[in-house]
Amino acid sequence: FSEANHAVGFMSLYDGETWFHNADEYFKVASVYKLPLNMYFYELENAGELAPDAIVGGVRLEQAHLYSLEFSNNEISERMLDYLGGYAQYKRDILKYIGGAAEDVTEEYYYDNAFTAEMVLNILSYLNAHSDEFEEQLEHMLAAQPDQYLKSGELGAPIAQKYGYERYDGVLHVAVAGIVYAEEPFLLTILTRGSYAAVDAMGELCDAFAEWEAGRAAALRAEAEALEAERLAEEARERERAELEGIVRDCVGAALSASPLPAGLPWPRLNGALFE
Repeated sequence: FSEANHAVGFMSLYDGETWFHNADEYFKVASVYKLPLNMYFYELENAGELAPDAIVGGVRLEQAHLYSLEFSNNEISERMLDYLGGYAQYKRDILKYIGGAAEDVTEEYYYDNAFTAEMVLNILSYLNAHSDEFEEQLEHMLAAQPDQYLKSGELGAPIAQKYGYERYDGVLHVAVAGIVYAEEPFLLTILTRGSYAAVDAMGELCDAFAEWEAGRAAALRAEAEALEAERLAEEARERERAELEGIVRDCVGAALSASPLPAGLPWPRLNGALFE
């Protein structure tokens, strides 16, 4: 990788921490466009507008999902685009998935197979936040491309990924987007151009982010636990002070009620001073 030939988006599922490299630069994402495409069709199914056995692009929709997500079949995926009214219409349909990045879209977004890392990360965030609505899609993504892309490293954790690999004007573009179910889960997208080692490098980056996130989350938990312990200790000290003040007040009250007080002394003020 060089400084300019890749973009990265990371989001912690522990606390929402995000990290980007080249967040707003458009990259051609090859078959990663099929990730939000299938999400949109699943939402049509969930809304009752399409049935899983509806014919889309010449096959049942449930088969279209399988071929598009697990095997990245281009012909069926393009027919799914045609069903929606073409590529530009598809890009309009999925605006809600890209979150705040929708405010800054350009013509390149609508008429090219291009996304930014921020857009793709927001798509993953939507998918994860609504995972109960996309259970079948996540199963397909978990099965896709074992031992390649984000799964090419040594992490060994389940990863729901959508990948893309294609040449545009002779330049190789490799992209991936995934939910990494590591000990500390996170979202990760990597978009590249002109890097022939990208597929293996994606696995190495995934492993590195997993190690970093595990250490970061552990440190945050330790800090939170220390703060909670201090809060509980302060509450205990406050209770102890209150109990002691109650005992002193009871003793002083008993003494004042049992003994005649010498005249001329400011007893209310002296009594109050005991508890300042």
